[in-house]
Amino acid sequence: MHFFQRIQFYCVLIFVFAFFTSTGLFAQIEVETVDYPVFAMDNDTVIPVPDSSEQVRYTPVTIDTVIINPFLLPLVFDEKYVWPPVSLLPASPFAKQSAFPPLISGNKLFVDKHHRMDIYRNAYLYIIKNRLDLIKYTKKDFPEKREVLEEIQSTVFQSLFKVDYDLVDDKIQKPERFNPKRRYWIYSGNSLIQFSQNYISENWYKGGIGNLNLLNQQSFSANYKKGKVEFNNFFEWKLSLYTNPKDTLRNTKIGEDLVRLYSTFGIQAAHNWYYSSNIEVKTQLFKNFKENSTNIVSAAISPLLANVGILGMRYQLEKTYPKVRGKKLNFSMDISPLSIQYTYVLSDEVDPARFGIEAGKKHTFNFGSTLNAKYVMFFNKNISFSSRLKYFTNYEKANLELENELNMPINRFFSTRIYLYARFDDSKGLKKDPKLGYLQLNELLSFGFNYKW
Repeated sequence: MHFFQRIQFYCVLIFVFAFFTSTGLFAQIEVETVDYPVFAMDNDTVIPVPDSSEQVRYTPVTIDTVIINPFLLPLVFDEKYVWPPVSLLPASPFAKQSAFPPLISGNKLFVDKHHRMDIYRNAYLYIIKNRLDLIKYTKKDFPEKREVLEEIQSTVFQSLFKVDYDLVDDKIQKPERFNPKRRYWIYSGNSLIQFSQNYISENWYKGGIGNLNLLNQQSFSANYKKGKVEFNNFFEWKLSLYTNPKDTLRNTKIGEDLVRLYSTFGIQAAHNWYYSSNIEVKTQLFKNFKENSTNIVSAAISPLLANVGILGMRYQLEKTYPKVRGKKLNFSMDISPLSIQYTYVLSDEVDPARFGIEAGKKHTFNFGSTLNAKYVMFFNKNISFSSRLKYFTNYEKANLELENELNMPINRFFSTRIYLYARFDDSKGLKKDPKLGYLQLNELLSFGFNYKW
């Protein structure tokens, strides 16, 4: 081989060697015989790591500490002392500065783990050389026989579907099975006591007289339903009192006094239709006098009004609105083509002609047709509007009642109430009003106590 060929061959070898050392393909082969130890000191102790700017802090372990990281365990001397690892290959002069960029990068998957292990190893070597007083135990302090721990199988389904055959049924008190009884009777009620006051001074530019008003209304419902049979009962008592300064004989006058019972019995025919019969009985409890007079206008059982629907049909609808809480609709209508209306006056001091009874008689019968309808709309849990309609005719005269009520509660116990009662009656003996004719009106706006149950 010529001289120039040899020089060329040696240059190629140097180039190849420089290339591989710069790219890191020649890894250092280390001899490691140290099991990396871990530590825990009595007090927080900072130990410098040799040949490094990093430090290791050791934190004391309490008795009830759950140890997960082995670095928190006390230091144990394993009777091995190993000098720092030695590389079997000489260090490359091109390791830090290379004229050629690396073409193949090394494996960096475990770089962080190896870095931590280097810190643990160097700290262990530092303690062996300089701080033997920090070592707590050696291998001789532990027993040679080790207790073998049973491995727990990590199977979730074994604990979920495990069957305990040792269970004794006699020792366990089984809960009694609750069988709710179906309720066929549903009860509800409403108590209303409202008060209003109006004061007008004597020099008021429009004139007028102040007065006080007291309204008492008590109602009770008892409804029965089983299968296709329904039996509904509604009872109410209304009493309205007000002061009348124009009456020189008495300070208090009765505005409305009503005791009413309405009952219906029906058997379901199809869907919302029922074969039904109904009865309505109403009267009053106290005497009512004419203004500035001792003449009695009405009294207890004077009059007594009873209406019986012998055979008819009943339509009933109950609707709820899921999108609005508490909103629902209740509607019922009783149609009685054949019905009887009975009117009776008990007191001799009451004029029967005011109630369509002929002179010299105490009672009267009328055969005809009756329509009873009731509409209740709950706009929400509190505000409600109700309307009641009754129409009777014997095909010679008509009797119509329309009762409307808007109830607006402020809270559970107080509410504002607007009430309008319109009545039409063209029976014989009744005088026709020049303005309203046979139409009668009763309107009331009140505020006070209201409780439903």
